[in-house]
Amino acid sequence: MILFLLLFFLLQSFVLFCCLAAGNDPASQAVSDEEQIRYIRQWMELHKR
Repeated sequence: MILFLLLFFLLQSFVLFCCLAAGNDPASQAVSDEEQIRYIRQWMELHKR
């Protein structure tokens, strides 16, 4: 049982580490920023008064 819990938490830590590492490079951040800017512009166009 303890081995199962240890294996489970090790796997969870590995997944968390991979997710954090994937979002840390400048290129992916630039792409994300561009997508957010595009979304905000579209939202503003739709909700203009």
